[in-house]
This record gives sequence, C-alpha cells and structure tokens, in this order.
Amino acid sequence: MVILNALFPNVSEDHPNPNHKLLPTCLELSKEKRIVIVGGGPAGVHMSACLAAKGYKNVTLLEAEPEVGGKSLTMYDPSQPQVPHELGTCYMSPGYTLIRKLLEEYDKDNLESNFANEDKGRMVFGIRISDEDKQKYTKGMEYFDWVLEESEKTTTSGCCRCLPNSAQNIPIFAALVKYNRLHESIFGKYPYGLPPKPKDWSRINMTAMEFLKQNGLEILEPVFLYSQQVQGYGILDKIPAFYLLWWHHPDTTNGSIRAALGSDEIIVSLLKNGWQSLWKKMVATHKDEVNYVTGATVTSIKRTPTVEVKYTHEGVEKQLEADVFISAIDLYRFRHLITDLVPEEEAVFSKLTESVLTTTLYKGKTTDHEHTVEFWFGKMGAMHPSGVGQFYGHRNSRMAARPEIPSDGSELRVAYQYMDRPLETGDASKLLNVLEENLKSYAGEEHVDVKVQKAWPYFPRFDAKGLSEGLPWKILELQGQRNTIFAGSSVCFESALDCVAYNLMLLKKICA
Repeated sequence: MVILNALFPNVSEDHPNPNHKLLPTCLELSKEKRIVIVGGGPAGVHMSACLAAKGYKNVTLLEAEPEVGGKSLTMYDPSQPQVPHELGTCYMSPGYTLIRKLLEEYDKDNLESNFANEDKGRMVFGIRISDEDKQKYTKGMEYFDWVLEESEKTTTSGCCRCLPNSAQNIPIFAALVKYNRLHESIFGKYPYGLPPKPKDWSRINMTAMEFLKQNGLEILEPVFLYSQQVQGYGILDKIPAFYLLWWHHPDTTNGSIRAALGSDEIIVSLLKNGWQSLWKKMVATHKDEVNYVTGATVTSIKRTPTVEVKYTHEGVEKQLEADVFISAIDLYRFRHLITDLVPEEEAVFSKLTESVLTTTLYKGKTTDHEHTVEFWFGKMGAMHPSGVGQFYGHRNSRMAARPEIPSDGSELRVAYQYMDRPLETGDASKLLNVLEENLKSYAGEEHVDVKVQKAWPYFPRFDAKGLSEGLPWKILELQGQRNTIFAGSSVCFESALDCVAYNLMLLKKICA
C-alpha cells in the first residue's frame, strides 16, 4: 500500500482550507458572552462540546426532542437489547478520522464492527436484480460481485472475470485514480469539507451522471449508486455534480481504492453502541459547562440588538437572552423562526430544498439469503402511485453489528424509502402503507411488525442555479453577522462528518 499512499496522501494534514479566506477575520466570541445553540443534533452537540473544551461557561443548548442526537438516532428493541438499530447516521469509513478522534476522547468503548464476512473476507452487501418484466426481484448477489458484473459492461475487453481475483478490480481502480486527479484539477488540494469555489464552474455545471459520462467514468456508476444515491444524497441523474464531488473527496474515496486493490483495511463499519451514544457521551462530559435543555420547542428567535429566544418547555413558555445565537437547525423548514431574518439571508436560505429519507424498524421472517445490507436495484427514488417513495433496501443490524447473536427465525431490519422532494402533510401514513405493500410484493414479507418509523427531512441543498450563484460560499460571508453563527447540515453537507468538519473550520476563526 506504500505506492497507493504516495499517489494519494492525506491532504487534510498538509493543506489548509482555502474557504477560511471567505470567513470574517475573526468571529468575535469572548468567553464572557452568553451563547445559545438551537438544535441538538451532531452539529449543535459538537459545537457545544468544543466551546466547553475552550473554556466557555455560559452556553445553553435547546433541543426540541427528548434526547440529543438529531438524525443520529439509535433504537433498541427489547427482544435484542444488545443490538443497536440506526435510524439515521449509520456507517463509518476510513475517511471518518475526525469522528474517530471524538470517539477516542468521549466514547472509547463504542468500538467499530467491521461489517465483514470472515469466511469470504469482504462485506456482505446484497443486491437484488429485477427480472425482465421489472416486476419481481428474484436474483440475489453480493454487491461487489454486482459491481464487477456492471464494470464489465463498460470495459472494451469484457474479460475482467478471466483475470486473477486480485486484478479483477483494476478498471475500477484506474477510474478512481482518474476521478481523484480530476477532483484535484477542479478544486485543488484541501481538507475534507466544503470544497473551495471552482474557478471554472462549467466543468461541473451538470448532473452527477452527466459528469461521470463526460469524463469517461461510467464504470464508477455502481460504486456511486451505493455511496451517494443509496445513502440518500440525491439521485445521480438529478443531483448536481457538485454534491457528488463534495461527498467523494479524495480522503473518502481512498478507502474504495484500497478495497479495489484487495486491502484488508476496514472499509465500512458500524458502531457497536450506536452513533447516538457518542453525542450523549459528549453531553454527559460537558453538562457542568453547558446547560442542555431537551424537550424545548423554540417559537421565535430575535438576534439584534441582543439575542432573545422564546421557547416552550414542559408546557411553560420561557425566554432566554444571549449575546450570540448559533443556528444548528434545518433552515429550509425553520428559518421563519428567525424573526429578523434580513433580505440578504432570505435570498440565500429561501433557495434551499431537501428530500425525504424514511427509515423504519420492523420485524420480519429470516430468509435463506440474508445479507447484512440488501437493496433492490432500480427502486431507489421510485415513486408509488400514491405519491410517496417506494421501499428500496434494508439493513440487518444483528448480522452487521452483533453477528455472534443467533437468529430466532425472525429478523429486525431497518427499511429505507426515499423521495426526491420535501416532506408534506400526510406522507408518514402513506409511506407506512407503501412499505408494507412493497415488502409483501417484492420482498416476500407477508406479515411485518413495524416498531418505529422516521420520515426524515433530509439533505438540504441548493439547485444548480443556486450553486452557480455561489450560495454555499455566500453563507461563509454571513457568518458572525447579526450575532449569528450558522452550523449544521443546512449550511454544509448532511453527514455527521461534514457537520463536524464545518464546525472545526468555524472554530478556527473564533476569537475569544
């Protein structure tokens, strides 16, 4: 792997983030100031912990839900109390260095489960292929076998299978090398996070799929179908190429390259105690420095001349005064809570849109082809006649995180549905009905026991026009104005990794 490391060094350690230049010279935040953070998801909790570690003593975090964690929601079923079922944030990969540092500091016992089949030495991700009539999904195979099968369709020789096992992924490896070099030519070298604004926008002013085709990278489509599309980060045929390139930074694609070369490195893993455990441990560590208030529904936020936040807690209306407001909320849905939002801010945040990723914990029968993760090719983003997204895949957390626990003939799984539009009133019940129908029609589940369903407003983002106007970078210029710091997935990327990376960029500009 020495050659690989020389080709693709970890740029995070060697190159500063050029976006720092767009931030104010100093985000004034003296330690005497009163700070209120609204939103207790990964961004809000991480920011509160960082401020506490820096010596800030007057910090309050308000979270509407009974627990912190936001979309890092880990559920447990009484029948399997040792098995964490992730209904939001799920995977770890080699690029999650920042998260591993947090785990080492706050949650050392929350070890990674390597998601591998020891007999075969590779991940047991399954894919179902539809029959010719696209009706029933009858052919099951392992994901990486499918990737190889698909790659053969785009290579001229079509003889990948005649090569030794170690060489079968060479075309994919070569394409990933090309992708990384192309990425660097567009953005330069920078640490993972918000990319610097490209000098030539025309090179990426297209959809993700158009970008792959234009640059001769179609062989990577099955790889990105899983790492981007199946994760809920947009349909490749629709999502702007910018978001594909944002998520697939060289630091994160290197894991895929190592996998293609047959490395024994862990490529995808789960946390044995679940993701929510990390954020809860951070809160427990800093509860003396930060006032964490859960079950607090914020009703209005005024920021000037001083910050006033009104909220309801345990049925009582309350008001909190502060000097600085840190927004870690969904600005697509909740910007109206900021009563003094100025036209300059409205012009940016009103152009956000988002999708819906629905996760459902259910119990069904054990099958003879049980995979840790299984998805149905072609169903991602497919819409049911009722107007909501169809089921496209599920994860068996017992097999993935606790394979030593035997099955009792039934399985608890997390099912996924995706809609490429914002959440609407009445969607939840429709999604549940469609899930049950789909599980019966093409997963063979006659009777399922639904435990929990979460229809997440997901992946806030700008369309191609908003990106060409530079809105992600415009937000950097707004930081610190009107006693406000913007954090969270509305101003960066949906992933917990990105929320942490964005926070760290902001914190480097904070002057005590």
